[in-house]
Amino acid sequence: MKRPTARQKKTAHRRRLKDLLTTKKATSPGIVALLLIIVTLVAGLFFYNFVSGCIEIMVYNVQEQMEVLFLRSVSMNCTHITSLIGNRGVSSISIMGAYVNGEFGELLQSVEIEKDSVEPVCILGAFDKELTYSVKLASNFGSSLTFDVSYT
Repeated sequence: MKRPTARQKKTAHRRRLKDLLTTKKATSPGIVALLLIIVTLVAGLFFYNFVSGCIEIMVYNVQEQMEVLFLRSVSMNCTHITSLIGNRGVSSISIMGAYVNGEFGELLQSVEIEKDSVEPVCILGAFDKELTYSVKLASNFGSSLTFDVSYT
């Protein structure tokens, strides 16, 4: 029996590689299920890390914004309460609503307070002398500023 030549060996090797690439063998359903579970767990881990990081940033920003509103001055008469509200934050804040003694108060106009500025906030209503009113201003970040004002 003759030994195969180098050329015959090379041709046989190529034929085996071609046969391996062209054979259509089914993959076991168990292996497919296992790969699907692993891919799902890895994707879930990345998604969890991304979402928890975003939540931490949002909580930090909200807490920071809750501490940045301050009251510069307040005055009132029988028809409105005017307060000068400042913003120490890094972004602008809108005053979304006002409450006087727990009841909704009407804002004269919508107010947006830019960073490092002070803006007047005017609340309309009928106010009586010799009474103290508790005022709460709500912002778009969910923070609020509460203060008491007396009409004398």
